[in-house]
Parts: sequence; structure tokens; C-alpha cells
Amino acid sequence: MKRLSLFFIFFLISCDNSNEVNVSLVPDFGYHIDRIVSVPEGQTIVGQFTASIPEGASQINYSSSNIDLSISSEGLLSFNILPDYETLSEHLTVITASNDSGSDQINVKVKVLDTLCEFNTAAVFDSCIFE
Repeated sequence: MKRLSLFFIFFLISCDNSNEVNVSLVPDFGYHIDRIVSVPEGQTIVGQFTASIPEGASQINYSSSNIDLSISSEGLLSFNILPDYETLSEHLTVITASNDSGSDQINVKVKVLDTLCEFNTAAVFDSCIFE
């Protein structure tokens, strides 16, 4: 009788179809390697960083861990300050993409390139030279 009741419980559990596999609706940045981007000093736009989600998932919300950088709802990362090589040549941030199902993160290093066109001089240049 004991074996029969164990078999019956096993049969009920194995026939339950409530454990169907659901497609993940969590945002995904893809490969999780650190992104390194270079921008000339004085340029505020850094670049586009978007996560993908399957159809039917809720909208993605983006955030940046660095207060000098912000990211739009479309994934466009930009400076909240004018980047200056002499002040700080590298900015690090963690970008988080999240929705109701979960979140994903990537590390981004923004290198500020030095330029011979300093913005606080009275000289006018036809083009800037980056070092």
C-alpha cells in the first residue's frame, strides 16, 4: 500500500503541467564585457547602450550609477557636465536596464580625450587636434 501511494503522488506531480517553461522577459545587454568609449573633452554625448527584450515584455527603464552621467529612456548615455581631460580623464558607470521582470547591468568606462582646443581660451581654431 505504501508503494502504491508513493507511485500515485509521483504520478500526480509528473502530470502537473503548471511548470510550463516561460520565455524570460528580463532586459538583456547581450555579452557582458566592459564597454570602453572615448569622447573628446567638451562633448556631452557618449553613446547608445540598449538592452533587448522579447515581444510582450514591459518597457525598459535605464539608470546610471555615476552622477556625472545620465541615460535616457532610449538608452542614450550623456554627461551632465562638460567633460574635461585635465579635471578627470576617465568616468566609470554601471548602466542598469530594468523592468517588471528583472534587470541586467553592464560596466562602461568613458575616456575623455585631451584636445589642444581649450574652451576657456580666446583663440579660435578651424579644427581641434586630439592627443
